[in-house]
Amino acid sequence: MSHAEHFLTRLVRLADDEVKLALALYYDSEWVKEILGSAGLPDAADRVALSLSDSHQGPFLVVTRGGHFVTCLARHMSPGRLPVVMRDRLTVSARKVERERDRAALEERVQGGDDRLRALLTRLFSSADSISREDFLDIAAWEPLLGPAFLNTYLAMGAELTEQSIVLRQNRLAQRASDSMLHDYWNLLHATGHMALLGSMSENRTQYEALVADTPGARAAFSYPLTGTGVTTFMLKGAWAAGRLGKPMLAAYKRALFEDVALFELFDTLLVLLVLGRRSQKLRAEIIKAVSGAPTRASNAQAQQLRAQLGREIELVCELSVSLLDAPRQELDETMLRLAQHYGSNDMSVADDPVVLDAALTLPLLSWTDGITDGKCLIKTFHLAAIASELAPERFYLPREVLTQLREPWVPAHTRKILDPMTRAAGSQRPVRREAPKLGRNALCPCSSGKKHKRCCGARGV
Repeated sequence: MSHAEHFLTRLVRLADDEVKLALALYYDSEWVKEILGSAGLPDAADRVALSLSDSHQGPFLVVTRGGHFVTCLARHMSPGRLPVVMRDRLTVSARKVERERDRAALEERVQGGDDRLRALLTRLFSSADSISREDFLDIAAWEPLLGPAFLNTYLAMGAELTEQSIVLRQNRLAQRASDSMLHDYWNLLHATGHMALLGSMSENRTQYEALVADTPGARAAFSYPLTGTGVTTFMLKGAWAAGRLGKPMLAAYKRALFEDVALFELFDTLLVLLVLGRRSQKLRAEIIKAVSGAPTRASNAQAQQLRAQLGREIELVCELSVSLLDAPRQELDETMLRLAQHYGSNDMSVADDPVVLDAALTLPLLSWTDGITDGKCLIKTFHLAAIASELAPERFYLPREVLTQLREPWVPAHTRKILDPMTRAAGSQRPVRREAPKLGRNALCPCSSGKKHKRCCGARGV
């Protein structure tokens, strides 16, 4: 009797659901190769036990190092000294194999030409405010193949968005912004929001970890371009995306909590830490401790100056963040329902119609209003960030039927509206009074770097 025949006769030792898993492995050689290849088996091991449930009690499937099935061991039958592969590794490897298959299928479609994908990507950039939930899901289906491109595109667009924001606010103050500039910014802003969500969807953390390790200031490059717009929906998308990265981003944002020298940068840091803590129970206590200490801790003189000038404001926002990190999910859901009531008709509750309810629960996440410069708006933004942290990314989009009814054609006033709050904030800022004489740009920098002031601290505006 061959190993395979012996294995199949021993399936009677397993429960029905275990038999299904055992046969799925038996008929899927790629899955088994992935499991064995990533298991880190000792060189001397020529057989391995795959646990279908408990790592100690089994049941187990015994396979050779080459992937041939030998036998089944019922629950409580010992695998002896065989290396054991845990059940959770089977799940992880199954996801990886599935992603590779999806990738291969998508590559085949790309090579054969996919007109719908090209049309969607064109709209994503040129008519960026017209993307519906169905459109987003269609594009997101390509994430196994295009995920790295989505992430890299987001980072590039985030940098461009920051530059354009500065230019447009300056032109807005001087009333020089043309309609074409305003429309280009509108499309860039919405497209950057799409890419933030698409680029952070993957469960594969390798690229994110490389981003954090290889990119100085990765924290600022990731969320602040959207948070810095001051517009609620884009602030939420930036925080959601950074929070979706999970633990690889925690250290960078914890450092920023005590290094930020501008209030809006600190708000960005707190929003992301709020989303991280809401998404992960394991990280929550650590984040709460860090946020609780933020009002009194600073790692540089400028961060300390910020606390001296705006200590009460910082204290209140940190207290709000901690309360939202600890808030029961039911409490957040009730808050969202109260916000949704504002978008229902006056003669009925939003809960009376599923379509109306769905739209009403989505519209607060799509708000173009100022989300940062007014205290009440900021409180609402933080509540929405806590609520959105555990939502699927498609919840940021309206169903096509509803979007068609509610979407307004773009006019320059739309862009001016979202620019105005941060433009006013930038225009009202006065230079910090210097206590020491102003240094010449060619003088040596006082930080002892040995560089000229204009190429060191002077280049950063210090």
